[in-house]
Amino acid sequence: MEHTSVNTALNDYVKIPKREYNLLKEMYRTVKRQALLLRIDEAERNLALGKTKVCSVDEVIHSV
Repeated sequence: MEHTSVNTALNDYVKIPKREYNLLKEMYRTVKRQALLLRIDEAERNLALGKTKVCSVDEVIHSV
């Protein structure tokens, strides 16, 4: 029974006015931007403290 309720929820749509949609979209982008800035700040602090990690280029590419 749970499977059908999940499937039904996936097929439902919600109407959102364009203005509110644009606001939500901008808020999402802002949050993502802030999260990226926090990660950059943390990386800079770790680099300044000498906390570095050595890995191969393949490992970096695979992690992305």
